[in-house]
Amino acid sequence: MAYIMLQYDRPTDSHHWNDYNQHVRDWITQLLQIPGAVSFVAYRTSDGASPDTITMLEFRTVEDARRAQASEQLRKVLDGLRSLGVTAKVLLVERSPFTPEPIPA
Repeated sequence: MAYIMLQYDRPTDSHHWNDYNQHVRDWITQLLQIPGAVSFVAYRTSDGASPDTITMLEFRTVEDARRAQASEQLRKVLDGLRSLGVTAKVLLVERSPFTPEPIPA
């Protein structure tokens, strides 16, 4: 499995915050329509750390994730975030061969 990880801080001013909340579901839908996308999950920090939002868009292969990273669909989502003053760091990550599956406690 491979992932496109976005790391960013959500807007803090009320105007951009409201706009962000109005668009976020559409952006998730757009991301899931990227060819090869398998799933999407988002996390928020609970301690106020920055970046305060981390998202993971899952793909079956690194090649699928690389194509998605260069896709028009992802560019449109990133442009939408930028229009609200959000700068997302985009990372392409894959599971480590030492932990291909989560290790139970």
